[in-house]
Amino acid sequence: MTTAQAPLLELDHTFMPGPELDGAKVAAWVERLRTRHAAGELGFLDLPRQAELLAQAEAWAAEAPEADELVVVGIGGSALSARVFEAIRPERFGAPRLTVVDTVDPSAVEALLEDIDPARTILLGVSKSGTTLETASVFPVFEHALEDALGAQAAKHIALIAGVEPNPLRAHANEKGYACLDVPVNVGGRFSGLTPVGLLPAALMGVSPAGLLAGAEAVRALAFEPDPNVNPALALAMLSFRAQHAGLHTSVVWPYGERLSPLGPWCAQLISESIGQRRLDDGEPVGVAAFPARGPADQHSLLQLLLDGPQGRLCTFVSAPSHGDGPRVDVGGGESTLGDVLEAEREATAYALTTRDRPHLSIRLRDAGPESIGAFLMLYEAAIALWGLGLDIDPFVQPAVGLGKQAAMAQLTGGTGEMADALRAHAETPRRIVAVP
Repeated sequence: MTTAQAPLLELDHTFMPGPELDGAKVAAWVERLRTRHAAGELGFLDLPRQAELLAQAEAWAAEAPEADELVVVGIGGSALSARVFEAIRPERFGAPRLTVVDTVDPSAVEALLEDIDPARTILLGVSKSGTTLETASVFPVFEHALEDALGAQAAKHIALIAGVEPNPLRAHANEKGYACLDVPVNVGGRFSGLTPVGLLPAALMGVSPAGLLAGAEAVRALAFEPDPNVNPALALAMLSFRAQHAGLHTSVVWPYGERLSPLGPWCAQLISESIGQRRLDDGEPVGVAAFPARGPADQHSLLQLLLDGPQGRLCTFVSAPSHGDGPRVDVGGGESTLGDVLEAEREATAYALTTRDRPHLSIRLRDAGPESIGAFLMLYEAAIALWGLGLDIDPFVQPAVGLGKQAAMAQLTGGTGEMADALRAHAETPRRIVAVP
């Protein structure tokens, strides 16, 4: 007799206010999703079935030289998924060690350069547009270090990942003879973790790209079901929409367990950048402030506020089974494992929120393996799409981010024009300063 396998992913909404889930009100969201997907706009939904992208990642990883270091130069959606996959790498896999360079701080970049052996390094440059200022600034620094150490052989240690449309990064790859892996036109940066942006680092670190895509496909296969009791992405979208309209304008994503911890920052970017928009019909701002929490550590930094501070926050716990795992310890005169302690702290935190009538959700993964993580990523991506469409916003754009990028470039290059004039006026604004002499 075989034991039934646990579900890949479970969404528990027991402690959310309001009526039971009713699909009648959200069936239109699914139709909007279906319509935009049919128009070729929502490419993230196709990623689990795009064998050519999987093949690109697996083929380059298979031919990559042995290395002690894997340096990924990228920022935002071009960096966060690599950290997610690094956390679940098999312990037995060993090298390479991942370093994500998502900063232009000169002291940090110089320290990273000193910490690696360029001759034993694989370098990935990531930017869908090929024009991301941070990547364009920092990638050449590491590229030159590899070229100085390896000469012509450096090209075997370097790959770029960029949009398929013509862009400076892809042109640079062609000029230098680097492999350039693809990000489809209809996949936005924060939805790109299941393209080579995430799949290539995963493969280089021993995390199965095929497993990630298989888990994502299990969620994607349900994405167009109109019943939220069947479609977990629709359920999460509906619960998030309901919470927002009840005044819960802060989302706390709270993984328990270090292997899950990078999911918090990944979710925070996806939610904040996608839902922080203006409504299409009247231009009114809509938004949810999302931030990550980290297991028991943030019980000691956030829980006081969450329990006794004002209402307005929705906590979502993320966990995988840990009962019985790890060393045995004496706790209060009884013997437990560290895994037991972790589970007890998560359950206690959820209980504490319940005693104050603070809403919360729980997402339980089968384990911290590639399939479960792939399912989690697709769950949130599809939920964000449905939630945004329900809010009458476009959750796939980021015009405000573009404004910041344009201003930074104008600040660096000077020149003329409306933005350059506005920046000069901003710099000349009299300052009100309090200083320590």
